[in-house]
Amino acid sequence: MTGVIHGVLPPPPARPRRGSRASWWFAALVLFVGLFAPLLANDVPLVARVDGGWHFPAFADLVGPRPIGPGDLSWKQWWSRLAPDGDDFAWMPPWPYGPTEVDPSRFSQGPCLTHPLGSDDTGRDVLSRLLHGAAPVVQLGVPSVTLGALLGTLLGALAGLRRGWVEVAVLRAIELFYCFPTLLFLMFVAAFVGSSSQGLVLVLAALFWTSFARIVRGELLSLREREFVLVARGLGVGEWRIVRRHLLPLLWGRIGMVAAFCMAAAVVAESTLSFLGLGSGSETSSWGTMLRQGADHAVLGGWHLWLFPAVAITAVILCCHGMAEGMGAAERSRAAGEPIA
Repeated sequence: MTGVIHGVLPPPPARPRRGSRASWWFAALVLFVGLFAPLLANDVPLVARVDGGWHFPAFADLVGPRPIGPGDLSWKQWWSRLAPDGDDFAWMPPWPYGPTEVDPSRFSQGPCLTHPLGSDDTGRDVLSRLLHGAAPVVQLGVPSVTLGALLGTLLGALAGLRRGWVEVAVLRAIELFYCFPTLLFLMFVAAFVGSSSQGLVLVLAALFWTSFARIVRGELLSLREREFVLVARGLGVGEWRIVRRHLLPLLWGRIGMVAAFCMAAAVVAESTLSFLGLGSGSETSSWGTMLRQGADHAVLGGWHLWLFPAVAITAVILCCHGMAEGMGAAERSRAAGEPIA
């Protein structure tokens, strides 16, 4: 059984408007940077040949703790002392400064050619910290939104199709989770789980699933009585096959909108917890941590310490809202039967 049932066509699934392409490209860029920041900005080589042996320190830093440098030197010190005509060599990342690399000669230095975004009060490069600050956002936001979407879609579909006590149970669970103040609940959990990103992912997913469940349930209550669904039932097609093959493809636009808004909420939550010194990002180069440090030094003229992380947070939130708006416009065009621009 396909989407065409005896000449009865379900409406085509929504797709994003072309006007939202910039938001999608920016989101892809943030995702790429968050996943591969150690390969883009680091003070250890991507590839190094030391005394005939091959080493990949930046790749090791990507998946776990970085290896120590050759001898008593750091990797950056060893790299700076390499002889041009020697057998040893190193290939550094595109931006050869690490987020924890300290240079006493550039404390609170403003933007310059060598360091376009300046350095912080301990001599760390702001651009490198900003790139690595995308990692906590991606590592917390993407899994929590994905898990919340899977759980919410499943429970919402059950509530919309089974009705009865299943629907009542799901609705009561939604009302229960809506009672929790989001920020206070996150602070309460962060005080117990500390820097565990897995704990915060589960908590955010538990807060996000309710939005997905409400949308999916409401849409299925409307779609289940549409003509193409009634025809499919009359032909003996199973309920879950109808949902999987005919109804869920029509919900991807709404689910994507909710996911984009939830991702923006996850960015705000992670940045807020890090700003308050809680959560997994408080011990790393999180944007919230950078913002707090910038606020502490704002009165001393360190404007670049708070401006750039604030711009990064705002840009990602606007990007998420831009994607949601694009998907919403595509959904409205599909519902009205208009061509999608």
